Amino acid sequence: MELLLPNFGYPFLLIFSRLSAFMAIFPPFAWRGIPVPVRIFFALIISFLIALMWQGERPVMPVGDLSFVLAVAREIAAGLILGFFVSLFLSLFLMAGQFMDHMAGLTMGGVFDPLFGSQVTFIGHFFYLFAVVLFLTINGHHPFFLALQESFRIIPLAGPWFSPALPEQFFKLFAGVFLLAFQIAAPVIVVLLILDLALGFLSRAMPQINIFIISFSLKILLALALLQLLLPYLENMLGHLFAQMAADFMLVMESW
Repeated sequence: MELLLPNFGYPFLLIFSRLSAFMAIFPPFAWRGIPVPVRIFFALIISFLIALMWQGERPVMPVGDLSFVLAVAREIAAGLILGFFVSLFLSLFLMAGQFMDHMAGLTMGGVFDPLFGSQVTFIGHFFYLFAVVLFLTINGHHPFFLALQESFRIIPLAGPWFSPALPEQFFKLFAGVFLLAFQIAAPVIVVLLILDLALGFLSRAMPQINIFIISFSLKILLALALLQLLLPYLENMLGHLFAQMAADFMLVMESW
């Protein structure tokens, strides 16, 4: 009983600190509709299983209180950083939808999303929820939990905070997310841009027609029609993106 806390309790506490911080940001669990006790319960169960299956060298409990607090804070920071990466990658679908909404004139129809704590647009919110549902449908969360388990080998418990290469890796990923979001929205953006040019020429040729009012309905209808045409092709594309996201997740951990 005296050896329980150093040999099992301390590694379990560090594992639980990292997992609970990760689940606080991980999109399927970050929704405010999920009660906090449920998130804590899942984090406790997964942490307990990982601690039981632990095969590496167990960290030694520090003697001082400050070292103990810093070790726990380091694991919380690791979980938040890893969870932020997953949230950042999934937010590219929200960003792609917002690009479409901006071109279609739907930015004024935003609604408040408690998950993001801000207003989101119609197509952006739909894209994000569609990506999350598809992510769970194709069991995309399974590789992430396996990678999260692998993170305790790549990022050892009570190890160094992070290397200088980690911020640079995050900047590259952020630029890649922005580029992917624009590529997803590019077909709709290009078609709506062509429509704007056509309506501009029409307004010069027939100034008696109120093109400004007509363009609102046309752009919304065309954006929704293009979105319906793109939906059958999104499943394969999102599958490749989720596989790339898992690979980038491992790359972030290796850059630690």
